[in-house]
Amino acid sequence: MSKHRAILPLKYYDAQGRIQPNRLLYLSLLFLMRGYLVFIASLSYRQDPSLILSLFYPDKGYFYFSLLLGLPALIIIGMVFWRHKLFDTRARRLFSAVRVLVILSLVVDAAFHVLMAHHGHWQFSWLIALTLLLDLLFVLYWYRSQTLRLMLRDWYRPPVI
Repeated sequence: MSKHRAILPLKYYDAQGRIQPNRLLYLSLLFLMRGYLVFIASLSYRQDPSLILSLFYPDKGYFYFSLLLGLPALIIIGMVFWRHKLFDTRARRLFSAVRVLVILSLVVDAAFHVLMAHHGHWQFSWLIALTLLLDLLFVLYWYRSQTLRLMLRDWYRPPVI
């Protein structure tokens, strides 16, 4: 057993002895994937699918950029869901880049919303304000969470035989 395993209570570990992802990890990845979630929600609205998209993304360019920005989060959430298959392969090395990639995506998302506010002549928008607040909170979480660091380090290590 590695030295950091004694730090966390047993409830943080899965059946394979690796640290489990917590709810904030899933929530932050879903937040970054919100363009995909809005797109799926718009497809479920049969009368006018573009109505829901236009509520959240008045400009199509914003929507496409949101999809592009959510792509790393989509890949990472796939890695998280299939992590048990990745642990025994060399692909587990991808977990070392997850933290930096998510923080970078969140910072780009925040910069994008500041740009949206600038294009709106700095008129107050609840959507932009809430998005910026959540970007900041999730950046702080990914930057400061010791549990998250331990989890990603644990996922990166080779399996014990």
